[in-house]
Amino acid sequence: MSQENVEIVRRSAGAWQRDDFEVWLSLIDPDVAWHIGIDRPFGSNVLHGHEGMHELWSFWRTEFDGLWIAPDEIRDLGGERVLHLAHAGFRGRASGLAMESELAQVMTLRDGKIVRSEDYLSHEEALKAVRLAE
Repeated sequence: MSQENVEIVRRSAGAWQRDDFEVWLSLIDPDVAWHIGIDRPFGSNVLHGHEGMHELWSFWRTEFDGLWIAPDEIRDLGGERVLHLAHAGFRGRASGLAMESELAQVMTLRDGKIVRSEDYLSHEEALKAVRLAE
């Protein structure tokens, strides 16, 4: 099951990059809890369910231009968890400022769907969270 989970995370990242909402959402459990790594105007840093995923998708697609995510590594953590290390970039639609950053996600999968994602703004922070770095 571990390699299957890695492949699901790879497909999810690809769908996000291709702007394919339907495929991306099909890989996410309807009861997902998505913990995003930034303060945001949603009132909470946890989004729930497919409604929350619509909100997340819409936010990134309406507030920013040129959003891209390039996976660096997708690693099986054993059990139901997968570590996704990437780099991301975007340009603020209103400000025009460009930003590039590390992005990391620790995802939990069950029955072929992402049921939880914990997002981090650095690889080091995510590696510490899964006890792979000091």
